[in-house]
Amino acid sequence: MECRAPIMSCAEAAEFERRFFARGGFGEREAIRRVGRGIAEEFLREFDIGNSPRIIAIAGGGHNGADAIAAASKICRKIPGASLCVAAAPREKQRPDTSLELDALLAGGAKIEKIFPLSELPNVRGKFDLAIEGLVGMTFRPPARAELGAAIEAANALDARIKISADIPAGISADAPQAPAFRADATYAAGIAKDAIFMPFNRPFAGRIRFVDIGFFEAGVPDSARAVVLPSISEPLKALRPALSDKRSYGHAFVLAGSRRYPGAALMNVKAALRGGAGLVTAFVPETFAAQFAAAEPSAIWVGCPEDENGAIALESYGLMRPLLPRASAFLAGSGMTGSAEAAALVAQILKDFPSLPAVLDADAISESSASLLRSRPSPSLLTPHEGEFLRIAPDASDESLIEASEKFGCAILLKSSATRACERGRITYSVRGGPALSRAGSGDLLAGLCCSLAASKKFESVSLAALCASDWLGRASELAARDLTETAMATSDIAAYLPKALSRH
Repeated sequence: MECRAPIMSCAEAAEFERRFFARGGFGEREAIRRVGRGIAEEFLREFDIGNSPRIIAIAGGGHNGADAIAAASKICRKIPGASLCVAAAPREKQRPDTSLELDALLAGGAKIEKIFPLSELPNVRGKFDLAIEGLVGMTFRPPARAELGAAIEAANALDARIKISADIPAGISADAPQAPAFRADATYAAGIAKDAIFMPFNRPFAGRIRFVDIGFFEAGVPDSARAVVLPSISEPLKALRPALSDKRSYGHAFVLAGSRRYPGAALMNVKAALRGGAGLVTAFVPETFAAQFAAAEPSAIWVGCPEDENGAIALESYGLMRPLLPRASAFLAGSGMTGSAEAAALVAQILKDFPSLPAVLDADAISESSASLLRSRPSPSLLTPHEGEFLRIAPDASDESLIEASEKFGCAILLKSSATRACERGRITYSVRGGPALSRAGSGDLLAGLCCSLAASKKFESVSLAALCASDWLGRASELAARDLTETAMATSDIAAYLPKALSRH
């Protein structure tokens, strides 16, 4: 199962496309159609712009402009009440495919308000529901000429509720921050993900990153040290379960989490682990909450544990856990655990005494000392830190530090951020689904629970693939929740209910 698409520089992507088209695969015009369709489908799956939206496409003369026009055309077909304005490069500056795409739009029956030159863009007034930018793509070399710079500034000044870029925002490059640059709410990386949109200095301009797979890699994927995850990552979870199976066939996830200060973290872990398909989930939690949690989620096995003076799980709880741990398929520790010395000692004891048990360490269980224990363990291990937690074990959150930490501690690392990175064996893979809807307390607890459940399932070749699937799946669920509930009004606990729908739709 191929579930990674390589991230390339703009020069590498241009050379790949040249060779692809020369080999006789589908042509450039078909690629533009696929990009337009893919952007439209991805956008409408995530965002609701109503039944009669006002849309503007901002199209340069190259293929990036054709992509923007094609995407606008497809969105208008999906929403018959949509009206469209197009700011386009002059005909004499348009590539043939761009002119053909504009002609197809005119003949396609879309409700077009106006088509006008890019030079008139600064004079545009009124509100738009969506602006689609396709001024210049991967052929751009800084600095921006005056004409392009004026168009970028005018596009940024538009009063549009959502602004998106086709493939790569105009004005950015992989070399250094540029000005001006289009500031997108979302960038739809088309066909090949370009490295420029992942550069930290460009993230404010790229916004949410979405990858649109148009079939460039159906015949094989070039090996790459950096890649983006594909929707196919979740395919193992969609297969029918064997008729002759029982609960033990699907793994037993053990969860050690929670404290009097953060009791909900354990409940979030468990709800996600159950949704992740584990046949059995056993949770070790402070005894204060065990009965309430059992009532709230009776599908799990809840074991109340003695607490230390701070309300964290005490070291003496090991006597309860030790006879049960041989039954586990994977083990999660840390969510809401606090910085209790006893809880940390408990996790360390489990890691030492059960070296063949796959481990997922989250939040408070992540430290230099706990990570060091992973080096000598033969079983796969995973750390799931956010950037602040990662700085406990690394000097910074760069790719180089991520690779170094993964090699140093002999484990996979899923570094959570607006573009989450999984690292194992020197390879980094981005999981880009989700967005600001996940920027709330508890989302990491859901992710850790999914990671543990998928690791316990044994459906993936490596723990990093299980983690990537968990991240992609949770991200898509959060998008569906935000679409229905809005990014502001949704709660983290709402997301778990969307996991089944997110899996069935992709």
